[in-house]
Amino acid sequence: MKNWLIIFVSLSFLLSACNRKSQNAGEIGAHIQIKNDVSEFKVPVKIAVLDRGDIQKKITIYGKLTPKRETKLSGQFSGRILKLNLSEGDRVAEGETIAFVQSPQAEALQSAEPNNDNEGNGEIVPYQIRAPFSGIVSEKYHYSGDVISKGETILTIQDDSIYYLWGRLPAVYLPDVKIGERLKVTFPDLKGKTFACKIDAINGVVDERTQTAQIRSSLPNPRRLLKSELFAKIDIALRSLTNVLIVPNSAVLKNSEGFYVFLKKDGKALRRTFQLGIENADEAQVKSGLNVGDTIIVLGNYELKDGMNVEVMQ
Repeated sequence: MKNWLIIFVSLSFLLSACNRKSQNAGEIGAHIQIKNDVSEFKVPVKIAVLDRGDIQKKITIYGKLTPKRETKLSGQFSGRILKLNLSEGDRVAEGETIAFVQSPQAEALQSAEPNNDNEGNGEIVPYQIRAPFSGIVSEKYHYSGDVISKGETILTIQDDSIYYLWGRLPAVYLPDVKIGERLKVTFPDLKGKTFACKIDAINGVVDERTQTAQIRSSLPNPRRLLKSELFAKIDIALRSLTNVLIVPNSAVLKNSEGFYVFLKKDGKALRRTFQLGIENADEAQVKSGLNVGDTIIVLGNYELKDGMNVEVMQ
């Protein structure tokens, strides 16, 4: 009985060893197969050829338009408004009569014969309200027949031939932006329209909460396309370079050692470090490390390792 037990244990050990040996061999075979598949796999990529060009570093801020000139027309005396026929959006010329205001005394004496006692009395004779400059009626508060108090606003006129453009510049860019800097201005609501102006003033006080300084420009409006309070996108060029080596931003990668790209050469991805210059949203300047005519990988580069096989996608 003891001998049979020894034989049974020995057979179980041998069978277990055989099973382990077979399993290990399968695993090794699978690893070899995977390794072979990886070595033959080609990462699909897209490429571009490096060339020289011009580049501009810029920032984008946002702002709005306000009237450069605006006035509120009001009554010199208390009285009744006569002949006020203008409404919002109507145009007026400099010196044009906007309305008449007649005092209560003038209404009471309207049927009486003129006499010397009334001469020079501005409250007796109806007076005219005139436009101090050409522009557009932006707000109207009263109508013909309304009775107003002295100094009460009747309507507002703004000069729409030129506007102030206001923007808020992050304080970190104050050393790079100067008065006289050229601006490229677009308006989301005016598709396809681009305007140019320059910075007239930079506020000397930085907003404590936003850490921005207000800038101001004057934007002429000869075609009357612009309107007060219109939202603006303002591009400010900080630096411009011409005839420098340019690399698309999609090709640029970064790690603790600096910036690098992958070149495509002989069907492989070759990693190359380089020195980055100024950059914008689309491209960057190459100061050193790459050359004109280098073929770089611009898509499919994030998972690449140095020496991997690559294939250009059609």
